[in-house]
Amino acid sequence: IYYNGFALQYKVSNKANHVILLYMYEIEIKAHVLNRTELIKTLQPFADYAGAVERFDTYYGKEIHGKKVQVRIRKQSSFTPSELPDAPQTEQQNQVIFTYKRKEVRTDGKHSLEVNDEQECLLTDAVPFETFLADTGFEQILTKHKTVIDWHYNGVTLELCTIEKLGDFLELEIMSETNDEKQVQQTNEKLLKILNRCGISEDQIEKRYYSEMLNSL
Repeated sequence: IYYNGFALQYKVSNKANHVILLYMYEIEIKAHVLNRTELIKTLQPFADYAGAVERFDTYYGKEIHGKKVQVRIRKQSSFTPSELPDAPQTEQQNQVIFTYKRKEVRTDGKHSLEVNDEQECLLTDAVPFETFLADTGFEQILTKHKTVIDWHYNGVTLELCTIEKLGDFLELEIMSETNDEKQVQQTNEKLLKILNRCGISEDQIEKRYYSEMLNSL
């Protein structure tokens, strides 16, 4: 869940009927994958499989008060990947998600990672919101097709992503309560260690957003 620019995680206590909200930032790195079969073999022994989804993203943009604003409508469905024959069968679930993301790339000259501030909500139907965007001057600027296989390890989400026209990537993502420099640096070091454990070198890290890469084709 996302609220007021922060990713939210929540926990419900059935006994007291209390909801506890934790405000979190998404910090991630992504890297090119040269051999997905070998990567899957490397991930399986130490990371926990968490599911797979197929995503169709449409991006809309408009200039507001001299600033370019971009939003996304995502249509996604779950599936069971054929590459993991022992994975539990997944009942297909379809979702429509609206996202507004404030993006920031931080770099120390050698390493680069994303520190994203997102707002999201679920939509029961994309059509009314697509109509609203068109009527208020937003233009469709990009589409992206992405399949994702998820694993979890030590508080980190590992996503093996296939982006149509771009190829395979591994995304490492962690949720942080703060985005101060010290916390970001510690998180970056943790992500780099896991990347190395996956057999991927740091020179395979991709600093550009997928949208930049697609627009450059």
